[in-house]
Amino acid sequence: MHGTVVHRKLRFGPFELSIDERLLRRDGRVLPLGDRALDILTYLADRPGEVIAKQELMDHVWSGVSVEEGSLRVHVAAIRKALCDGQFGNRYIANIKGRGYSFVGTVVSLAGGTESAKIRQQGRLPVRPVTMIGRETVVTEVGDKLRNERFVTLLGPGGIGKTTIALAVARAVAEEFAGKVHFVDLESLTDPRHVAEAVATSLGLVLKSKDPGLELVELVRSQKLFIILDSCEHVIETVALLAEQLHQESEQIHLLTTSRELLKVGGEHCCRVLPLEFPPDGSEQTATAVLRYPSVQLLARRVAARAGSFVLTDGEAPFVAEMCRKLDGIPLAIELAAGQVAALGLENTLARLELLKLTHRSAVARHQTLKATLDWSYNLLSDGERIVLRRIAPFVGQFTLEGARYVAGEIGKGTGDIFDAIAGLVEKSLIATRIDETQAQYRLLGTTRAYALEKLEEHAEVDVVLRRHAEYMAAYLESQRVALPTFESGEVDNFVARSSKRRETYAFKAGADALPRRVRTRSQ
Repeated sequence: MHGTVVHRKLRFGPFELSIDERLLRRDGRVLPLGDRALDILTYLADRPGEVIAKQELMDHVWSGVSVEEGSLRVHVAAIRKALCDGQFGNRYIANIKGRGYSFVGTVVSLAGGTESAKIRQQGRLPVRPVTMIGRETVVTEVGDKLRNERFVTLLGPGGIGKTTIALAVARAVAEEFAGKVHFVDLESLTDPRHVAEAVATSLGLVLKSKDPGLELVELVRSQKLFIILDSCEHVIETVALLAEQLHQESEQIHLLTTSRELLKVGGEHCCRVLPLEFPPDGSEQTATAVLRYPSVQLLARRVAARAGSFVLTDGEAPFVAEMCRKLDGIPLAIELAAGQVAALGLENTLARLELLKLTHRSAVARHQTLKATLDWSYNLLSDGERIVLRRIAPFVGQFTLEGARYVAGEIGKGTGDIFDAIAGLVEKSLIATRIDETQAQYRLLGTTRAYALEKLEEHAEVDVVLRRHAEYMAAYLESQRVALPTFESGEVDNFVARSSKRRETYAFKAGADALPRRVRTRSQ
């Protein structure tokens, strides 16, 4: 039943699975694991990268015996615990929703105790369903830049699709690297000191020195490898140092990092990941017209996957276009919204679009809700950056540095602190920026703005900040009196007068329904 093979071992990370001895070791120490769990681990590890159906696993392990799926889950949980699965950025067993389990670690097959056997290439990249629309050009560009420059960072906010693009690039260039492509998921890493160990584990190496970064560089400097370092922002200083060492101390190692801010080290080349294109306001709103945009294509495909079928009609097209605009073309937001569309329909979903409550259970933790991915970014900010982010939430569309200074003032030390915070938020991909002929223009994505408004309420700053915003807008309109020919005589005067008395003037720029429902109630 066990299908043992004499003198055969499988190695992955610091672990060695002896098939003939039926033992799992870590650094030479035997780990306690039951017979059923060993059967499951052996079956999965011997076929890395393949998705094994749950029923197939149960038929193999419990041949001729009827068992519940819960028994399989218990033993898989025991295996994950023994392998410390998910710690130090290491992943070994993935649950592919609706399909089964897959061993996603890098497996080295050892024959006769030697390490001359080949590395099983299939296990190097995560086995996960990838829906990629509208990214073909950027995948090609990143691939070309990697070949020429060897070190590229995919930069963008959470949920924008950096990991999806990185995996697509990896699969596109895998043959050029003879399959030596390694994906290192740093998302679950909590201690920066374990970054080098996480990379080494993905490469099938065990580090022993007190300077793991230098040891890793020494071990791989002569090899031709493609390494993806995914989700770097929370351990960015350590990743930056290691990436710079790997790039400078080798000639054949190619690095692709994904982050919400640049690593800012020598050799790094930035590729900013933009939202998917969506139908602009005022454009043609037929089904044929809106389906030309990748954001609409993604939404339609994901709704069809959830509902079984979906055919966009001309009557529904304007609702889809508006939804994609409100979601700023962010792939994660669109995928999450698709679930509600499948359940509630387009009109109801659009009317109740609660961005921060949408869920995606099969995603990694930080992407299971929009709130989770924004929490991830928010928790990495300095205190000053958090204050400024929530206080600039009243701005809809473009705003200036001067506007941000007025509305977000009183951080503590003066104007310079606010300017530094704005710069930090831009660097961390939480504020979009555009330079025109006169000055920089800034903008919060709709999802980020909704989150910031919630934070504004949590900190009991709604009243004072909305009042400042109204005062600023009134002063701005007063200064632009001559340049506003479309206003009827006296309208500016009336607006200015109202602004000094009522913070509902916020609706002039933001729209009352842009606020969270609880804030709207208090504001009226």
